Amino acid sequence: MPSTSDTPVSRKRRLQRERVERHRQRRFDGGRLDLGIIDQTCLHCGTRFWLCEKDRNSSLSSPRFAMCCAGSKVRLAPVLDPPPYLLDLYTSSCSEAISFRKNIRAYNGILACTSFGANIDESFQGQGVSNFKIYGQIYHRVGSLMPDEGQKPVFAQLYIYDTDHENSNRLRVMRDLNAEMLQNLQNMLDTSNSYIQNFRQVRDLLQNDADSAEISMRIFCDHSNDARRYNAPAASDVAAIMVGDGYEVEPSNRDIVLNLRDGTLQRISELHPSYDPLQYVLLFPNGDDGWHLDIPLADNTRINTQRDTVTPMQFYSYRLQIRSGNCLQRAGRLYQQYVVDQYSKIEQHRLNYLRFNQSSLRLDLYKGIADAIHADDRDADDRDAGDIGQNIGRRIILPSTFIGGPRQMYQLYQDAMAIVSHFGKPDLFVTFTCNP
Repeated sequence: MPSTSDTPVSRKRRLQRERVERHRQRRFDGGRLDLGIIDQTCLHCGTRFWLCEKDRNSSLSSPRFAMCCAGSKVRLAPVLDPPPYLLDLYTSSCSEAISFRKNIRAYNGILACTSFGANIDESFQGQGVSNFKIYGQIYHRVGSLMPDEGQKPVFAQLYIYDTDHENSNRLRVMRDLNAEMLQNLQNMLDTSNSYIQNFRQVRDLLQNDADSAEISMRIFCDHSNDARRYNAPAASDVAAIMVGDGYEVEPSNRDIVLNLRDGTLQRISELHPSYDPLQYVLLFPNGDDGWHLDIPLADNTRINTQRDTVTPMQFYSYRLQIRSGNCLQRAGRLYQQYVVDQYSKIEQHRLNYLRFNQSSLRLDLYKGIADAIHADDRDADDRDAGDIGQNIGRRIILPSTFIGGPRQMYQLYQDAMAIVSHFGKPDLFVTFTCNP
């Protein structure tokens, strides 16, 4: 048989289709894709993989995996085991546990210390597989320690204000939830969660001195202990309660300060380690830290490296993997929300990098100006005045490495045209439509 390089284009395309079909038949059995059993383990972090997920540069006899810990460069403490009551709700097949997992987002929402803000698209919710889709950016917000006069307590305020009726205050928002289960979850968090223990301390101080107006809480951003430790953080490690002016506590611009009453909402920065545990109290009932700026790489042996800390992508690539004892994947719909939230954080981190490192992208800047002038780019307000390109050069350049950006889409288009010019036009252009 002559080689494909010596055959006409039509024969080459037919041979390629036959090769793809043979590969498909080996992988499919009765219309089902069979990946085999998940029997491979990363030697560095214990993540479980399918063999087909191995690094492309490794062999079948000695597979290596890089999507988890980047070849041992990332080493994080595992998420601490949930308390026995919550673990039973995650793993049991009884009706109570099934009901909990079905409504887990609601239970987490009324127990969370911060609000979850996003434009959620409900148009795809139906009888099929559950999904979670958002538009735009996600943000977490927290208010003062106490509600203003005439206002009802929400989120973290429920752990401080009118705690004699705490359960009923929560159920007025979600009346269909199980009151006994909710009470058990509250008791569990009181025992295990270091953030909630600090809110309870504020409650106790106010009960002893109801007229005090000089109480505030500072949630630390810079933790004194290593982020890779294996023990749960103590209440004093994550926050400090200040009575008076609070000058005895060393200030930090990245700390979160909650005053007793100020009538304002403040946004929790994605850079803060409490961003995750304050919102996802049922995923991290022990108050495990989320990603922050000061997590060091475990193996930073590259020469001339510009970074020695863990990125959000590396952190959550490590945390979301399947490992023995990891219960995150059992959280169902709450896990979906968590994954989307962290994707939004990673995307925001990438955009911030591009925004604040434009000086290193000057090679792209000139091409961007040339492209904009060629396209007659200008603001709508300048069109009548004929001020073509007045704002050209002030824009943020998104290089082709940013997925979803215009340059990346244009690069994919050029690749597609190169394929067509080499192999010819496609025989079929298949689209799928369905009735609404």
